[in-house]
Amino acid sequence: MKDSKFKVYFYLCISVFFLILAGTLYYSFGYNYDPKTGESFQAGAIVLRTTPRDATIYKDDEIFKNNGFLGGVLSAFVKIENLEPRTYEIKVNQDNFNEWRKNVTIKSGQVDKYENIVLLKNKYENTPVLPDLTLPIDGKTYIATNKNELLFQGTVGVESGLFLVNIRDEKYSLVLDETQLSLMGEIQDVKWTEDDGRVAIETTANLYLIDLRDSNRVYLVSTDVAETLSRTPDAPVYLFDHYIIFGKDNAVFSFDYVNKEIEQVSTGINNFYVYQGTLFFFKDDDTSITPALYSINLDNPTYSVRISLMPEGFTKKAAFSLQRYGGRLLVLSNDTLYLIDRDAQTRKINSGIKDARFFQRGQRILYYNNNEIWVYYVEDKTSQPIKSAGENELLTRFSGTLSNIYVYADEEHLLYQESNSFKFTELDSRDGRNTFYLTDNASGRGIFYLGDGDLVYLIGNDNKLYKIDLREA
Repeated sequence: MKDSKFKVYFYLCISVFFLILAGTLYYSFGYNYDPKTGESFQAGAIVLRTTPRDATIYKDDEIFKNNGFLGGVLSAFVKIENLEPRTYEIKVNQDNFNEWRKNVTIKSGQVDKYENIVLLKNKYENTPVLPDLTLPIDGKTYIATNKNELLFQGTVGVESGLFLVNIRDEKYSLVLDETQLSLMGEIQDVKWTEDDGRVAIETTANLYLIDLRDSNRVYLVSTDVAETLSRTPDAPVYLFDHYIIFGKDNAVFSFDYVNKEIEQVSTGINNFYVYQGTLFFFKDDDTSITPALYSINLDNPTYSVRISLMPEGFTKKAAFSLQRYGGRLLVLSNDTLYLIDRDAQTRKINSGIKDARFFQRGQRILYYNNNEIWVYYVEDKTSQPIKSAGENELLTRFSGTLSNIYVYADEEHLLYQESNSFKFTELDSRDGRNTFYLTDNASGRGIFYLGDGDLVYLIGNDNKLYKIDLREA
């Protein structure tokens, strides 16, 4: 009898143990029971990371209190857990900041991540930079290719002449005084080198090269070279440590502007472009339907390398520009954008394009025209929102004219100007994009974002230089 009672007790304990274990496993895998419907569901979650970190988070108009490890003090992430499958309104705000909001639809067992939430203030103050400097109202401002510097002819204080403004360092210096400029002649055009260390200045009389990194030393270009370049005003000028690359009669030449010597680099070239010390070109005698792109290393121009065949319909006679990142090439020709991948395969990305560039890490491409901004995914994007390699995504389309387009430092937001408004928008398109205004008083003469911080510089309507600090307290 005692053995029988013991067995019953033993099996009862075992049953209770397995029931507790089953319940523990049930909830550990995120399952919950809804007493209203009598059904079980696997709970989901929403993970957020905000800048600033002390922003207030709302779930369906109720403040969410982060009760995780130390309330999130040691973690930049906030996790809203045990969510039944449905749509939630999530808002993030802080006093004097714009509100971020999205409707997030949670599916059974799903975790949605929003790891790049950035709030901007309702209003920013334009802080003067170099207040004694006023850019010329009627004259030209020559902006460097990397946007960090600009040249202008005018007067600052008691000095007059050609000035160099370093936007990053917030400094300026006199390059040539008025007496030197008068001897050179009236400036017609200014072209910068790739590294922005030198400029080619075309005047009414001659072509000069100024080495901005060598005490503004001035070189007079020989008459023959100057005449060749003046006859092709739209052709880029390629300057290096001591020489200039130019084209003439289907050939490419190197002109040593220090020793005044000309040397032929290659011949039989139809069209060319120089990027990072490499000459890219199409051959004049290539009559195939799909012309090939070739390259020559200017440090060792003894032989050429065939890079890739271009797609059918590509016009080799059209001017083109090129960028290189991590073994990939981005080619823009006839308003059409092409990507040459590491396997030498070329694919057309899109047409009707004004300009394009790689993101800083090279995994995506930003390209645009006057009214549209697009992103092309070179590689799979595994973080949310997930994207596949080869995917084209239209970010925005406006009736107004787009300009001054930059990728923000986190590579998850863009800065761009639409007509006179300068805006900040997220790339994450889930339930629309949160877009904030920075200023409605952009003059259009110049907005500069240097790509690695939170400072935006702009030329105001009064022709003075200002800055906006996006992390302004």
